[in-house]
Amino acid sequence: MAMDSNQSGSAFPALTSIRFIAAFAVVVSHYSENNLLPLPSAIFDFIDGGRSAVSLFFVLSGFILTFTYRDKLGHGGVRTFYEARIARIYPMILLGLLLCVPVVAYLLYTGDASLMLKWYAIKEAVYPALVVSLVCQLLLINGWFPFSAIKQPWNGPSDSVSCEVFFYLLFPFLLRRMTRMRAARIALVSIALWLATGVWIALLHAYMPISRSGAMIYSMPLSRLSEFVMGIAAAIFYLRLRASGTSQHVSGVVLIGMASFALTGLSAWRPVAPSFFLDAPLFAALILGLALLERPVVGLLNWRPLVRLGDASYSLYLIHMPLALWSLMLGFGPSNGWMVIVFCIVASLLCFKLYEEPMRRRLKARLARVMTPLSVGKPGQPVARPTHGMDSG
Repeated sequence: MAMDSNQSGSAFPALTSIRFIAAFAVVVSHYSENNLLPLPSAIFDFIDGGRSAVSLFFVLSGFILTFTYRDKLGHGGVRTFYEARIARIYPMILLGLLLCVPVVAYLLYTGDASLMLKWYAIKEAVYPALVVSLVCQLLLINGWFPFSAIKQPWNGPSDSVSCEVFFYLLFPFLLRRMTRMRAARIALVSIALWLATGVWIALLHAYMPISRSGAMIYSMPLSRLSEFVMGIAAAIFYLRLRASGTSQHVSGVVLIGMASFALTGLSAWRPVAPSFFLDAPLFAALILGLALLERPVVGLLNWRPLVRLGDASYSLYLIHMPLALWSLMLGFGPSNGWMVIVFCIVASLLCFKLYEEPMRRRLKARLARVMTPLSVGKPGQPVARPTHGMDSG
């Protein structure tokens, strides 16, 4: 998961707020799985162990990127887009890995094979597995490998960021192609890709061993691409509806109501696995509905503190597992694990303000200086550099 634009916080505060709600679902699920939170099984199943929340992130990513870059990428600016994406995601990747160093040191020092297997899914060849896992996470390719010993060590949740990186690589091409399509064709392409993903998932279930199919279904970028495309489609529909000049508030309310009702029903029923496959189109409808609102309907989602938590949700997502393992090393358990969650939320706010945002701006400026080619001028003349509009990512 990656957060995709500061502009979303001002233009769509409700969409920023639901990022925190989704990230919180992931946190409480992971803390429950690690015996840090006595979460009732009914609630754990209702939120799908946080897995459907990642689907929401992917759909929302496609929506916000399209809203932010639909004009900039239409007139070039691909390099600027990639610079902004690197600056957005990489500082927190590095910080998350740094927070994992004490955990790895503890496991290696104690030689606790049971904890190494439980926390990092490593049974043998410990040092090679740790090195390969670290390299894959630094290169943001860990989501492509269906091996727990590669995906789970260090900062396991970063596998969703490797999906985002794949989406970023495709995004300029997808945006150019989809913005030229008529609405009916956009819908057809989105549905076709979604159905193809369903066939792909069914084949993995049928022909791959469980030890491999789960990782390929939930973490492999190809398995999640349709969600990102749905987000792009929803954003294009939003932009065209807004351009019509007519009020779309009622349509937004209807979409929110229908999507919320269906998502609640699916969360209680869970007719298929993985459930994110059925949830994804409903998340696209929910996001489109929230964007179309012209005045708050669900007032809580526009509450400034919740929006701020949404801004910090990427930090929360990438620090919560290292801090969970820290707390287990310190002896925390189900009776006081809630304190760790509170600490994580506060830490994510501080991290966003003091590290993530300042590092994003600094790295973005540094990349622009390094990657901007110098034009050839006459001796004694100042060197000219092409200028680009600042993007909000």
